Amino acid sequence: MRNVYSDPVAEYELLRGACGLIDYTGLGLLRITGGEAAQFLSQVSTRGVDFLLEGQISSALLLNTDGTLLAEALIHCSGNDYLVEVWPAQAAAVADYLVAAGNTCGQDVTVQDVTDDYRVYGIEGPQSPAIAQKFLSFPITSMSYSSFVTESWGDDQDLLVSRTGVSGEYGYKLHIPVAAGNELRDHLAGLGAQPVGLDALDICRMEMRFANLEQEADGATPFETGLQWMVDFGHEFIGKAALTAHWEAGPARRPVCWIAAEGLDDPPAAGTALGVDGEPLGAVTHAVYSPRLERVIGTARVDADVAAAGLELTLDQPEHLVLTTAAPFLVATSFGVPLE
Repeated sequence: MRNVYSDPVAEYELLRGACGLIDYTGLGLLRITGGEAAQFLSQVSTRGVDFLLEGQISSALLLNTDGTLLAEALIHCSGNDYLVEVWPAQAAAVADYLVAAGNTCGQDVTVQDVTDDYRVYGIEGPQSPAIAQKFLSFPITSMSYSSFVTESWGDDQDLLVSRTGVSGEYGYKLHIPVAAGNELRDHLAGLGAQPVGLDALDICRMEMRFANLEQEADGATPFETGLQWMVDFGHEFIGKAALTAHWEAGPARRPVCWIAAEGLDDPPAAGTALGVDGEPLGAVTHAVYSPRLERVIGTARVDADVAAAGLELTLDQPEHLVLTTAAPFLVATSFGVPLE
């Protein structure tokens, strides 16, 4: 799903300077229940969930059997039950994957696709905590990143509020039963959250180097997207054997971030070659235009022996110089705004 909004740059400024309202229609939601729900999730994701306490959220990866990326997931712990959240672009594939795995694993587990039962909205930006506070019965300063609570809202509706922003700014998500979805959206708008689309959010994600697997997966492993930190090799999971073999063989390509020299206005397409003196060394995986930096920035996969910051490479079609760099590309506005 891409956005249907008209001005990603103006929407971007809302995210960086005020509060953007994101409609996550199509966000995948799967409820995992049963006496062996934790064991099941540990087998299908790259992180075990036994350590999670009620109200905590773990980010993990779902892999194919060959070790390549299927999706990124946020796993919410509600005691012995779990809610798995995945980005819209991977929702259908993950639902099929988890439902099939649950039906064939022989464990006491039930996987239910509840995507259509809820509407999910995000609020992100330095002003978002003041809006999120309106829905909480406790001070927002005590809500840690990667946590959630369930509050009552409106006509005794259960409202799940999580702190799981991806823009680098303060960020929260709100899950509400679908019947109350429009009412919640209008209420958030009335509190000052202004609609923004996923394209504007994508710019912020890139600036913070939150990997965008909707754009960057494409047959890649966690090592090739810089997401190896989300893999716990201390437990068994689908894709582990292939991923271990891939690591032992040595990944041929590694991810880098880059910033284009002045003069490039349009982000190059994924697959555009990068090299030195006509020798190809890699290719662009994703790129955006950063309004704050006034430059095109992006990610690429390059030969492992040149995967470092500070290298000048030539972008093909059109020919243009880029410099590999460390992430993040900039400091978020919220970094200097007290949470209160």
